[in-house]
Amino acid sequence: MCIATTQQLNCNSKKNGVMISAAAPSGLRPMLPLILCGYVFNTAFYFAVKTLLPYTGWDFTVDSQHCPGDEPSCVRTDLAAFQFVALVNLSYLGLLGVYSYYISNKGVKNALPNTPQGRIFGRLLDADYVNAGIVVFQGWDFVASIFFEEHCTMIMMTHHLLAFICGLYSLEYGLVPHYAVYFGGVSEFSSIFLALSTLFQYHPPSALVPDDSSHLPMLKVFELFCQAMFVLTFFIFRIVGWVHTCYKFLLDCRYVIQNKLIRRYQPGSGWFLWYLITISLLLSALQLFWFCQIVEKVKNMV
Repeated sequence: MCIATTQQLNCNSKKNGVMISAAAPSGLRPMLPLILCGYVFNTAFYFAVKTLLPYTGWDFTVDSQHCPGDEPSCVRTDLAAFQFVALVNLSYLGLLGVYSYYISNKGVKNALPNTPQGRIFGRLLDADYVNAGIVVFQGWDFVASIFFEEHCTMIMMTHHLLAFICGLYSLEYGLVPHYAVYFGGVSEFSSIFLALSTLFQYHPPSALVPDDSSHLPMLKVFELFCQAMFVLTFFIFRIVGWVHTCYKFLLDCRYVIQNKLIRRYQPGSGWFLWYLITISLLLSALQLFWFCQIVEKVKNMV
């Protein structure tokens, strides 16, 4: 008898005494219209925000380090618009991830079998939406960052590319829904506060509004709140939760590889499972690197 998830309907071959399922249909194709709409939305939203920001009455002048040439200061509504696009995308991923992983009755905890097979090969619509969001955000961010010196760094461009591949092929093969929701969704909850903190880094409250503005104290408190929440949620979701989830992921992968379950559940996706194992280790090291940087910044602030 062939073991199969809801993705596989038939066993069509037998090799070395092991029943091999037909590969599950692509999960990417049904999501392509949504992904394309996401790219269009991000681009339109960016230009709309960039156009409308000057009419808010706030001052989006930045200092010389973010200005072309030797200009002592310049207006960079493009930087602010970029951060607003990131904020919208990260809010989608983070809130959907937290809802599906911890709250929803139809999310990760209840909709997927609590077994290695369920966590690696199960089918979850929330995971598809998270992966689609990853493909949209990381793909758009990669291309857009080329035009922003502040964001076009080797480490961030590599991160965007690797995450894009993860989302794309997780959709294509329908793999790791449990872990896609955590790594691609839950962990991005901390990035919501990072996007806001970065916005204030480029445009401090004292620069956005005049010193005598009634909004200035509120903006300063909000900035401090975002910074504190970023540090707290990064530690919870990207250090403690990440290490625990990554360890569980590696154990599940070992079980799947040792029992040759790839051939039963999703033939042809073995290379991608090894890719995910490698990326999980690299990104785990990156989380620790980033956390060390965060700790140093906190020390400097204190």
